[in-house]
Amino acid sequence: MNNPLVSIIIPTRNSAQFLDTCLSSIKNQTYKKIEIIISDGISTDSTLSIAKKYKARIVINKKILAEPGINLGFHEAKGEILIVVAIDNIFKEKTAIEKLINVFCDKNIYAAFPKHDSAKEDTFFTKYINTFTDPFSHFIYGYAANARTFNKVFKTLKHNNLYDLYDFNSSKIKPMLALAQGFSIRKEFVEKKRNTMDDVEPVLNLIKEGKQIAYVHSISLYHHTIRNVGHFIRKQRWAAKNVLMGEKFGINSRSHTLTIEQKIKICFYPVYSLSIIIPCINALFHILKDGEKMWFFHPYIVFLSGASIIYEYVKTKIGFTKAVSRL
Repeated sequence: MNNPLVSIIIPTRNSAQFLDTCLSSIKNQTYKKIEIIISDGISTDSTLSIAKKYKARIVINKKILAEPGINLGFHEAKGEILIVVAIDNIFKEKTAIEKLINVFCDKNIYAAFPKHDSAKEDTFFTKYINTFTDPFSHFIYGYAANARTFNKVFKTLKHNNLYDLYDFNSSKIKPMLALAQGFSIRKEFVEKKRNTMDDVEPVLNLIKEGKQIAYVHSISLYHHTIRNVGHFIRKQRWAAKNVLMGEKFGINSRSHTLTIEQKIKICFYPVYSLSIIIPCINALFHILKDGEKMWFFHPYIVFLSGASIIYEYVKTKIGFTKAVSRL
């Protein structure tokens, strides 16, 4: 590609605490032909002031949630390559976008995503999620939940020093891939009809269409997702509340993409997570099989996840439906 314009879409909502660091990492990129679009969910803090300092273009997301904010940003973008970046995302290398442009030089590649990485100072919760994804999704998707283990599930079509290509249709289980956290795509995607309240189903539709999606293992994106145990519990409760209340976004909206085995796992997850002994056995098995040390953290984080889900379930059953914040 000949020096294309890159549009970076960042959904925000009272994001002042993290936005400056995020935008600074973008401004420090060696590739300079970039426009930044802040899709803001009606912030009441200094988010917009920070965005203006970096000369970002601001659009107002009246639906507040990140997923429709991403869609709004797509339609406002002028670039040939569109990248979604969350406020807790930091490019590890200054050459990240430069490398990404090289990946898109292959005209057959329609979309791409980086490796999610953790910094030394990140919590064990963040390190676990960057290694596996959240414990619920990891339980449902297994090795298909994180790009680090995609080669255990999907047939490898191409491998080089920049990226890997997989045949995501080579397994009945589809990958856990979302538009958030550094996902990049060609501008033609804007014209596609899609579920704007979920950021996983649109990627699954691309896979169904046979589009090539590259795992760019040469680019690391720090994903500082969980600040502490309280933050993790709030996020788990928020997700559980949405499922229990039948909200038409998230996993509720893409349940038709799951296999029968995955749907059974959803029902079994609370029993698994609270049993203690089964997660311990599972963790020990995978420590020996895969050598991944983050499995040591699995019994603890999965118990917290299950307890949060049961807590929201009981509250919902007794009619307590007050909204939960995930911030």
